[in-house]
Parts: sequence; C-alpha cells; structure tokens
Amino acid sequence: NPFSICSAPAAGPEISFMIKELGDFTRTIGKIKPGTVAYLDGPYGNLSVDGRTEPGVALIAGGVGLAPLLGILRQMRLTSDPRRVKLIYGNRIVDQIAYRDELGAQDVVYVLSEPPETWCGETGFIDAALINRVFSAKELSEWVFVMCGPAIMMDIVEDHLIEMGTPSHRILSERFE
Repeated sequence: NPFSICSAPAAGPEISFMIKELGDFTRTIGKIKPGTVAYLDGPYGNLSVDGRTEPGVALIAGGVGLAPLLGILRQMRLTSDPRRVKLIYGNRIVDQIAYRDELGAQDVVYVLSEPPETWCGETGFIDAALINRVFSAKELSEWVFVMCGPAIMMDIVEDHLIEMGTPSHRILSERFE
C-alpha cells in the first residue's frame, strides 16, 4: 500500500505517515501491533521544493492529501527556509482537520464543505474563487504551487492556475490512484 510520508528529513531517522482509515487495508492499520516488521520502499513522486528558487511556496491540500505537504512544511520550518508559505487545507467537517495545533492559523486557510454554525473560516470547496482570494497576481506568477488531494480539486486548481498565468513548471501535484 502506498502511503505519503509526512515527516521531514531534518527531523531525524524516524518516519511518520498520515493514513486515512478508509480502504480494506487501512481500516485495519490501527490493529497492527507495535514491533510488527514493515518494509519501506521509495519515496516516489516529485513533491519537493528543495533547490527551487521561487520566492514563495503555496501548499494546497484536500483531506489526507495534507500528508506530503505536511512533510514539506515541516522540512521548511526545521531548516529555517526563508520563503513565504501559504497553506490551503480543505476538509468536509471540522473533526477531519488533522494537525491543526501544529499548523496553526498564520498563513493557513481552512476550508470546510460542511461547516458547523460556529465556523468562521472558508466554506465550500477549494476552487478558483478561493485561489484568487488567497493569492495575489504576483504570487500566482512567481510562486511554486504544490498540491495533493481529490482529483476534482486538483483538476480545478491546476486549470485555474494555468488560466491565471502560473507557469506549468511551477505546479507540482501528487494524485492518489
């Protein structure tokens, strides 16, 4: 089973994952006993901002798609990366927001499609209008955009970024398939 690493290399040799208990295997993952032997292979994919020169990093996550972006954010924080960072993180309900204490509120936009009455954040879905509210025209043209989440969100955001003039080489995405 492929899982996204959410730990940062600068944190040391321990590896952590963010896994949604949804599929045949993942529903039982909480029952694995400590000490069980596991084998790791990888990592795979292209979600890395190391060595990139853009002045800012936009992280856009839907649900468990936060996992690889959390690893990037943690790495940037641990290495005192000077670039600006903004994170858009969408979920269905408030209880699904993972790592909220660690993420904080500064430069994080939380989006709920089924918010409680007391919710003060963004509502609905991560879409073109939200992207335009969060990012300036300059950020859209100069920053690197890294995203992971549901296919429909990814399609909408990628198409909008291209339409708004974000060069395709500044759009990195990881699709769950």
